[in-house]
Amino acid sequence: MIKHLLFFTLGIISLALKSQISITSVNMPVSGDTGRYSNASLSSVGDYTTTGANHNWDFSTLDSTGQGMRFFQPSSATPYAFYFFPPKYGEKTLDTVPIPSFPGITIPISITNIYSFYKKNGTTSFNAEGLGLTLSGIPIGTTAQGNNDDELYFFPLNYLDHDSSTFNFSTPTFSAIPFTYKKHGYRITDVDGWGTITTPYGTEACLRVVTTQYSIDTIKISALPAPFNKFGFPNYVRSYQWLTLTEKIPYLEVSGNIIGGNFTATQARYRDKLRSWVGIKEENQTLALSVFPNPSSNQITIITPKNGGSIKAELIDMQGKQVLSSALDNNSNVVNQHQLNVSSLAKGLYILNLSNLEGKQSLKISIQ
Repeated sequence: MIKHLLFFTLGIISLALKSQISITSVNMPVSGDTGRYSNASLSSVGDYTTTGANHNWDFSTLDSTGQGMRFFQPSSATPYAFYFFPPKYGEKTLDTVPIPSFPGITIPISITNIYSFYKKNGTTSFNAEGLGLTLSGIPIGTTAQGNNDDELYFFPLNYLDHDSSTFNFSTPTFSAIPFTYKKHGYRITDVDGWGTITTPYGTEACLRVVTTQYSIDTIKISALPAPFNKFGFPNYVRSYQWLTLTEKIPYLEVSGNIIGGNFTATQARYRDKLRSWVGIKEENQTLALSVFPNPSSNQITIITPKNGGSIKAELIDMQGKQVLSSALDNNSNVVNQHQLNVSSLAKGLYILNLSNLEGKQSLKISIQ
């Protein structure tokens, strides 16, 4: 009897994992929720584009380069409480937005401390209500104009759903604020697969969702004369997400930029538990005899032994984004000396991953 009950239980679990699921507003985060994730090196992700019905995605070999937490805070606990009120809640999503350069033109502005603000529209949709950002030291809320929110998901979310929506955000036009920041565009969301996903965190039934945002970001500087006071630049981004019933954030998310119609992944992160190691998984291979100076501000020198073959060097920031990649080839009969220019990188901690056919070595690098 116990044996039959065991087989029956295993059969029920197997059927549950094989069934199509439907994502609703209940499966979205609410104010006060947190979710731990691990960043994964992009080279460990493998094939993330193949999809379809009853598909099994195996990402069990994801290589974590560090961990972080997603915090969904009450709007009153953010720097932008003046612009966003409950039931809206915020999450810090970026430290800074890179300002594009134009020939002969320097844009005297910085955009930092970016928060996204959310709200559930009943059981109908999960919306991005606006952005909080600090423009050259001034905290400003970029809110939806004419209730034109960015609908991230429409519910219920089911296999083969295809949705699109427009959005229009703008900072207020206070005379005391010398800048205007606008963001407008549209989002396309496709549910192109269902099945199970396996990561180092576990295995779950999932929906695979691809969401693409096509937007134009515009900065207007009041102090400059027209037409030199207004700058617009495209911001095309895509995210491959695996959503489950058990987690409030994607089980796995691979995101990046679309340039010239081509997608380039820049970040991969997956839902995870607290790991015992701190920020890095050490390997036994010794591919570099020395890496110096560390800390560095301009250039890192890597010394590798002779006959080591071609070694791939990747520099990963603490958000899991690859910021530099180089092939270190043999160039000497004794030892090989290679230089990596890091002068353009932001100050902070990075992971230097070295790999060849024999294995991998990871080192922590500080840029100051």
